[in-house]
Amino acid sequence: MRSLRTAMILAVIIVAVISSSAAADEWFIHEHKQYWWYYVDNPGFYAVVPNTAERYYKKTIFGYQFLEMSWENGSIVMQIGIIPKSSVNEAVSFVAKRWSPLLENELVFANREITTSNGLKTYFYAVEGVGLDGVKSMLRSVYFNKEGTIVYLAMFIPSSKYEGTMLNNWIKAVNEFEWE
Repeated sequence: MRSLRTAMILAVIIVAVISSSAAADEWFIHEHKQYWWYYVDNPGFYAVVPNTAERYYKKTIFGYQFLEMSWENGSIVMQIGIIPKSSVNEAVSFVAKRWSPLLENELVFANREITTSNGLKTYFYAVEGVGLDGVKSMLRSVYFNKEGTIVYLAMFIPSSKYEGTMLNNWIKAVNEFEWE
C-alpha cells in the first residue's frame, strides 16, 4: 500500500514537471529592470511585460490564450492574448467591443493601422466612455497579425490613470513587441 502511494505521488510529480516544461511561454530579463520579456513560441513573439503588477494570470479558454496583469485591485488591467485562426476585425470585436455595453457616452478615438517604433504594422483600436461606476475609462488595444493568428495587447484603465508609469508600460509594450 505504501509503495502504491509513493508511486502515485511520484507519477503526479512527473506529470507536473512534464506539463510545466511543455509550456509554450517563457520569461526573460529585460534590459530595463522594471520589465520582463514574455516569450510565446507559437506563433513566436516577444512582448514587454511590466514587473510591477499586483497579479499575473495565465489562462487558456477554448483555445484562446492570454496573460492578464492587474494593478490597483483590478481597476487597471493589461492583457496579452493570442487568437488563432482569426482576423483583425474578429479580434477587435472579441476584445474591444465586448466592453461597449458597460460604457455610456462611448467614443471611439482610434480605429486605424499604425506602425510601431520598431517598424511593425499593427491595428490600433481605442475607446473611452463612462463606466458603471461613473468613472471615465478607456480601452487601448493593438492587434498584430501573423498568418491568421492575432496577438493583441489591451489595457483597460481609468482615463485619469493613463499617465506616468502606466502610460510608459503601454507605450513600451506596443513599441517593443516583436515577432520571432
